[in-house]
Amino acid sequence: MINDDTQRNHMFTLDLQTFSDSEGDPEPEPKPLTMTQAEFDAKIADRITRERKKFSDYDELKSKLSEFENAEAERQRAAMTEQERVQAELAAAKKAAEEAEGKSAATLKAANDRVIKADFKLAAASANIRQDALDDAFLLADKAGITVDDDGNVKGIKEALDALVAAKPYLIEVTTPNKPRSIGDPNNPAEEQRKTLEVQLEDAEKRKDFGKVVELSNKILNLK
Repeated sequence: MINDDTQRNHMFTLDLQTFSDSEGDPEPEPKPLTMTQAEFDAKIADRITRERKKFSDYDELKSKLSEFENAEAERQRAAMTEQERVQAELAAAKKAAEEAEGKSAATLKAANDRVIKADFKLAAASANIRQDALDDAFLLADKAGITVDDDGNVKGIKEALDALVAAKPYLIEVTTPNKPRSIGDPNNPAEEQRKTLEVQLEDAEKRKDFGKVVELSNKILNLK
C-alpha cells in the first residue's frame, strides 16, 4: 500500500505552456483604399450638391419669412376699424396737401425772384448804373428789404439802390464831357476814368471774379 509520502514523490510535473491558449491568427493587414477618377469626381459632386442644398434651404426660408411678413401686414390692415382707416386716409391726404403747398410756395418764390431781378435791373439802369454792371449790381445789393406784395408790386428797390451806390460808387456810369484838345493835353483819358476802372478791378479781385478781372485789366491797358 502506497502511503502519502510515496504519492508525493511520484507526482508528475506538468508543462503549463502546453495547455496555454494559442496566440491566434495574426490580424490581416489593411488593404489600401483605391478609387477610380470617376468615383472620386462623383464623391466631390455629391459633396457640392449637399452644400448647395443648404443655401437652397436658406433662400426658401427667407422667401417663407417674407410671405409671412406680408401676410401679417395684410392681417393688420384688415383688423383696422373703419375709423382707423379713415384716420389713416386723412393723414395721407394732409401729407399730400403739405407737399403740394411746399411745391407751390417754391414756385411762387421763384416767380417773385424773377420779378425782383427784372425790376431791379430796370431801376438800376435808370439810376445811371453802368450797363455792363447791372448783373453785378443785383448780386452786390442787399435784397433783404425787397419784397413783392399781393398785387405783384415790388417794394424796397429804391432803398437798396441808394445803399448800393453809396457803398459802390464805381458802378455809376462815368461821363467825360467832350472838349477840344489843346496843345499839351495828355493823350490818355481823364484820370477819373482810370481810377474808376482800378476801383472796379480791386473789387473784382476781392470777389474772385476772374473773368471781370481780365476784362477790366484789358480796359486799363488799352486806355490811350
